Amino acid sequence: MKISFYPIISSINKSFFYLFFIFISFYSCKEKETYSPLEIALKNHKHDEGFIGSARCAECHKPEFKDWMGSDHQLAMQLPTDKTVLGDFNNAEYTIYGVTSKFFKKGNVFYVNTEGPDGKFKDFEVKYTFGVYPLQQYLVIFPKGKLQVLTPFWDSRSKEDGGQKWQHLYPDEYIASHDELNWGRSLQNWNYMCAECHSTNVKKDYNPETLTYNTHFDEINVSCEACHGPGDVHTKWAEQGEKEDLANMGLVFDIMDRDSAHWNIDPKTALVTRSKERKDKMQVEWCGRCHSRRTQLTDEYTFGKVLEYTHMVSTLDYPLYNDDGTNNDEDYVYGSFTQSKMYKKGVMCKDCHNVHSGKLKLPKDNVCSQCHMPDKYQSTSHHKHIEGGEGASCISCHMPKITIMVVDPRSDHSLRIPRPDISVATGATNACNNCHKDKTNEWSLKYFKKWYSNKYDTISHYGFAFNKVRNNKPNGQNELNAVIKDKNVSNIVLGTAIKYQDYQNNPLAYENLKMALQSQSALVRRSALESMRPLPKDVQQKYALPLAKDSITSVRHIANSFIYDMPIENLSPENQKTIQQAKKEYIEQLLYWQDRSLGQSSLGVAAIGLNKLDQADEYFKKAVELDTLNLIVQVNYADLKRLEGKNEESIKLLKNVLSINKEFSIAYQALAFAFIRANNKEKALKTLELATKFASTDPQNHYYYAIMLNDMKQPYKAIAALKNGLKINKDNENLLVLMYSIYSDQNQTKNAVEIVKKLVKAFPNNKQYQQMAKSIN
Repeated sequence: MKISFYPIISSINKSFFYLFFIFISFYSCKEKETYSPLEIALKNHKHDEGFIGSARCAECHKPEFKDWMGSDHQLAMQLPTDKTVLGDFNNAEYTIYGVTSKFFKKGNVFYVNTEGPDGKFKDFEVKYTFGVYPLQQYLVIFPKGKLQVLTPFWDSRSKEDGGQKWQHLYPDEYIASHDELNWGRSLQNWNYMCAECHSTNVKKDYNPETLTYNTHFDEINVSCEACHGPGDVHTKWAEQGEKEDLANMGLVFDIMDRDSAHWNIDPKTALVTRSKERKDKMQVEWCGRCHSRRTQLTDEYTFGKVLEYTHMVSTLDYPLYNDDGTNNDEDYVYGSFTQSKMYKKGVMCKDCHNVHSGKLKLPKDNVCSQCHMPDKYQSTSHHKHIEGGEGASCISCHMPKITIMVVDPRSDHSLRIPRPDISVATGATNACNNCHKDKTNEWSLKYFKKWYSNKYDTISHYGFAFNKVRNNKPNGQNELNAVIKDKNVSNIVLGTAIKYQDYQNNPLAYENLKMALQSQSALVRRSALESMRPLPKDVQQKYALPLAKDSITSVRHIANSFIYDMPIENLSPENQKTIQQAKKEYIEQLLYWQDRSLGQSSLGVAAIGLNKLDQADEYFKKAVELDTLNLIVQVNYADLKRLEGKNEESIKLLKNVLSINKEFSIAYQALAFAFIRANNKEKALKTLELATKFASTDPQNHYYYAIMLNDMKQPYKAIAALKNGLKINKDNENLLVLMYSIYSDQNQTKNAVEIVKKLVKAFPNNKQYQQMAKSIN
């Protein structure tokens, strides 16, 4: 889609540019006569070229191909046949929350009759199978090229294990049509949520004019080239009989270890070291492309680059992770593993796994024994459990499982020592109680201390700081600073800590920010930029401007989001050029997401930033058309109507949001302000009162409600509203400050003093509160 506020190269011009680039590269090579034809081909490789298919790979790599056959990768996605479909489609029925789904066949075609996202029952054709064990899901065809994942799934475990039956992804709650988890909505859409990691060389190919997908791939499953990259040059190199000494044997990037290193175990200390220090950890980055929680930035995956070059990895945010970094949801292991000591010392995925079959290289605990002396670690003196029992297993204690998707137990790959003391302090899960579910964290801590004294629970851990900051507990920012200064924490921990900074109450926040913005880790640099969201715009732009030239896409994207609408009149020519490029790249990135309702909404917000309100309106219309139940989009659209001076339209949109979901907090606040603009304070007050009831966990609802009560000469009701808010949101800074202000205005000095004491205790680094305390004294 072309938009007038920034230049986009047309597809014809892009093709010309690529041809021109190849011509120049070839001409230069020919003139210098230093590159062979194969080297030229390799240098000019593009993502969508050169894929030859796994059958060609199998001609030479028979053992690897044999391992791959039958693996989760090979069976990641298949056409539905009597052989590949594991579920019961013999007129089987499955009922949950009053919705009965029927699974049947018409000839050779598989169907399910179920409730669609519009609340109506109809027949949906199964287009593909999705996965095999311990569950198999099914993709069904929707209009305009969309494929959606059914939430009823087939439990493919044995009957003895409770399987061989239909189940539901969300058995504990009814998923309404407006819920983002409804199977017909965007979070269950294959084209952009699933396709990249279940097939090879996927192109989303979305047409924003017709709202249509033409998504395609080179191979239906995760084949050889999904990991090794396009193999045409490698094949040509092999066909030459290896006559040409080509770097990486013609592969776009060599994923193998070729340094002949091995792991050494010191028999006295049992410490393990690699004979050669690992030069890079690209294999983990490569696997992390799919085995991580992340946001995809482009179809153009670049083999041999760090993950942040094409994706934005999720940091250790609650509730995806517990405060101590243990996984609390499906994290696909990258975020867990990169926290670990193993990763820091150079352990890669292939050290434990056969990368072609996906299975462990050795049975269970024998994998650990490759590096950890069995005499020491597989003994009762170490694990304190019955020999041969579940408690004696390395994996049980150091890789505890959580069950996701109802039936799929996943091991935590942070490979950590159990810490029940952290669980007592933060509520995070621990390996001990993962087995002893009938016991308390305190019970586990008691035995842990009995067995190991204080050997482990005296070790500092970022989990304590993260929990204190998240729950607004005293001294949280000071402990966070200690985490940030700790040279031993991993980059994903450091990035998370930087994001948690409170710039108002942390005296070292700007010092930490400057350090993080210069980090060698792209994830840390990006997280540092994201931490600036609460800061004034001029401060954001000051720190973001240099990062707009960063070599990593994810970092530039966040930097660009701060500066794309920055005025350029008084800037140097170099900075003007930087901002023009940032604007172009930022909008191009948003265009990649325009198949999502939120993507169109983001384009609308960007257009507002550039004062293109007419274009913003078009984007929001399309955003609503893509998903009429995306409520945050309608709230953003209502804000555009405010800017256009169409307050009644804004009110109508916000009322519609609350009619769909009466717990949608932001809509209450926006609607209250819309009523204020309409000079109807009574309706505004009533709206905020409802917000404190139906969305009580948002402290801003209590804050605005109290402000309105106080402005309407009802200070005592305002104090009561604040107290009610503080019961739910303990020590919330805004609520306490407002309460102090009202008490002071009412000359209730004693109560004001008590509030100041709470502020000083909760925010000991805030000089303003310290000064207030001195002033009162």
